[in-house]
Amino acid sequence: MLVSAEIKLRSLEDTDLDFLFSLENDKSIWAVSGTAEPFSLADLANYISHAKQDIAIAEQFRFVIDWKGKAIGCIDLYEYNFKKQSAGIGIVILKAYRRKGFAKQSLTLLIKYAWEKLHLKQLHTGIFLDNKASLALFQSLDFEMVRQNNYVLKR
Repeated sequence: MLVSAEIKLRSLEDTDLDFLFSLENDKSIWAVSGTAEPFSLADLANYISHAKQDIAIAEQFRFVIDWKGKAIGCIDLYEYNFKKQSAGIGIVILKAYRRKGFAKQSLTLLIKYAWEKLHLKQLHTGIFLDNKASLALFQSLDFEMVRQNNYVLKR
């Protein structure tokens, strides 16, 4: 578990099923998440049961962003590559909790984890140019555009 002053990043738990169902089936975020069709409860229950796999095996790991015991979003490491010492980052915060600093706290914790625990040397993310909030967030933590929609942070 990763902890800041206000939030913690924790593993998915069985009790997160309803939260994950509503988050993954929110059509307003499908364009940035790459989702094309709804997930069933069974699919997500299966995902949760396998979500605690070691990142080296699964090549991804999802953290729940927890504020005062409530799941308010997720931050993911994906495309984890041990040899290249790199991974991608994706983040989503429920609408009611956006613009309150939770995303920046989460991203800061995850970067520290990636550098210190996973010994990564590069993180990347894809952000559409019209997603001003995400652009500002990642740029505020020194991610640089390497090509359109692609941003990198190097250690």
